[in-house]
Amino acid sequence: MKNTTTTTTTTSSFDPALYGLGKKALKRKLTNRVVTYRNEGESTVKADGERQLVIQKDFSDDFAISTGRRYIQGYVADLDDGGKIKPRTLHVAGITKVKGRLATAWALAMSVYKKI
Repeated sequence: MKNTTTTTTTTSSFDPALYGLGKKALKRKLTNRVVTYRNEGESTVKADGERQLVIQKDFSDDFAISTGRRYIQGYVADLDDGGKIKPRTLHVAGITKVKGRLATAWALAMSVYKKI
């Protein structure tokens, strides 16, 4: 997958338990869940840089060679942009919250409702 986005994050409020998970555990924790992601720079969708994204199941995770920072790469549904599916590279340290299954279902329902 060719990714044309460049994303950097602040690490002031990241979840160290999430950062330390193994590959399978991270995939289990994030797949099909709404995550709150903090952009360091400006966002074209939200001024405060906090985004609500649903991580799709087919993502990869690795560590950047140059910085050693852990990232995931794949497709996300951007709830702040009408649920559009977009390719993204997200630093794990930028994920500040992972919603549970019920909260995720509610957020998805509300994003569909907003389109109507």
